[in-house]
Amino acid sequence: MTAEFWITTVAIVVGPIVAVLISQHLQHLASRRERQLFVFRALMTTRKMVLSPDRVQALNLVEIEFSRDAQVMEKFRSLLAIYNDATRWKSDDELTRKAVLQDVDDKTAELLGQIGKALGYRLNDLELLRGGYAPEAFGILEQQQYDIREFLTGLNKGDRVLPIAVVDVRHPEKLLEQARATQLLMEAAQRANTDE
Repeated sequence: MTAEFWITTVAIVVGPIVAVLISQHLQHLASRRERQLFVFRALMTTRKMVLSPDRVQALNLVEIEFSRDAQVMEKFRSLLAIYNDATRWKSDDELTRKAVLQDVDDKTAELLGQIGKALGYRLNDLELLRGGYAPEAFGILEQQQYDIREFLTGLNKGDRVLPIAVVDVRHPEKLLEQARATQLLMEAAQRANTDE
């Protein structure tokens, strides 16, 4: 048995194994990049919707998918610090609440910029802040849902009242009069609840 025989035998045996290992490594890298792109796309898509469940899910995946990137993790932690600052979020001062939302926008743009850089995109923070689209109706819907939750929570705790009126549908003219009275009563209760 010559050296040529052994080289050929080793090449026949080792070659396919090396090819499989290289293929698996490339698949792992592609899979990891695809997961990172998923997080990036989800954050880009929801960058104007702070309360979006998709945004929360994507933010929770940053620590997993970008754990090896120190710069991304630094930007993520600074954004998370703002989210975890309950004092500012629950402040009665409107300027404080606006400032915390502005800080979220700024830190989100920095995080997206760093993730984009890690993925090979050339983005700057200003483009990210000004980019994106969220209809005003989304904000109105979120505010209405918040108001309903707050009202129901207050109702549950006994801090708010629910006006109730008994209506006799056998007499339509009385029904209209009672509806007007009920509307006035509800408006008065709403004013009383907002004054608290």
